Amino acid sequence: MPIAKPGYRLFYIDNLRWSAISLVVIMHAAVTYSPFGSWYYREHPELGLGAKFGFAAYQSFQHAVAMGLLFGIAGFFAAGAIARKGAGAFMRERVRRLGLPLLLYMTVIGPLTEYFVAGSWQSNPPRTFMQDWWLHLRSGELLDESGPLWFCLVLLVFSAIYAALCQVRPVRLVPRQPPSTGVVLGYAILIAIVTFAVGAAFPDATTVLNIDVHDFPQYPFMYAAGIAAWRADWLRQIPWRVGRRWLWAGFVAGGALWIVLLATGGAMSGDVSAYRGGWHWQAAGMDAWRSFTCLALTLGAITLYRECFNSQGALASFLTRNAFGVYVLHAPILIAVTRLLHDWPASVGIKFAVAGIGGVVFSFLLVGFVAQRTPGLRAVL
Repeated sequence: MPIAKPGYRLFYIDNLRWSAISLVVIMHAAVTYSPFGSWYYREHPELGLGAKFGFAAYQSFQHAVAMGLLFGIAGFFAAGAIARKGAGAFMRERVRRLGLPLLLYMTVIGPLTEYFVAGSWQSNPPRTFMQDWWLHLRSGELLDESGPLWFCLVLLVFSAIYAALCQVRPVRLVPRQPPSTGVVLGYAILIAIVTFAVGAAFPDATTVLNIDVHDFPQYPFMYAAGIAAWRADWLRQIPWRVGRRWLWAGFVAGGALWIVLLATGGAMSGDVSAYRGGWHWQAAGMDAWRSFTCLALTLGAITLYRECFNSQGALASFLTRNAFGVYVLHAPILIAVTRLLHDWPASVGIKFAVAGIGGVVFSFLLVGFVAQRTPGLRAVL
């Protein structure tokens, strides 16, 4: 089937991006009910071994792939944008597109979410919202209010670095053969080594400005891979049979390796500390698994969407237009959905499914039909 070259609208990348953002919403719904992860509002229900394993599997695979995929897509479009507009115009657009939503979230949406929706700003004696907001502003704690928009903060930094580099070496489209299996595996090993080194050097580090220190090394590597993919025109050239093999490898080989790591590393007995960093073979194994799974499933997903989802009707076009707005605004919407479901006497699995699907649907509807029609918000989203 004919595939548009870089510079034309790549519908399959648009479809992949709104799909990945929808999965971010579902991921946060999973964190609400599972024992793993961090989120504004969590319920901590009693879970059996099967439910814990199910949440762990879903969250581990999505954690390994989703954000790396979004950084790769961002790098791909950054290379094309700089080639068309130049570095200066690109950075002005990035500051508006990323900096303004980040500022809005840190100063307004995040605090409102914490105080009114999640109820996580609790003071004794109780204070009004403006009192709490002013206290957080004076103490500098608003810098930690980026929430899920830490992605915009990191992407803004990457954009500035890349724009500066492009002033020295202009961007050119020079088609080359896609990387071989050995090159992809070598890149995965490189990401794993750097990730393990960071985890070993900072074993007690958790987050800085909501950015997970141990996970961070994956992001610049994936952003750089996206840039390389645009410059070499790789996405158009990767054969479907190759992408299909990577997709199967990510799920089958990746799934088998993940189970082996959990079964032999102590996770099944409840001890997961060695997987989080430090000089532990469990941490090295999990970093290698995460890097391999990210690249394998990213390549597989890109070729799958290119072959099967490279067009858009009215619904997909609506989802594409509002995907970024959903990323910005989904936190208070999802939290409201999960709190409304709190007293529902249903199983955790059903509540998670309803919350995840409901969070995605309501987020897109509210962004598309309310936020995008609200002066001020429309300009930011």
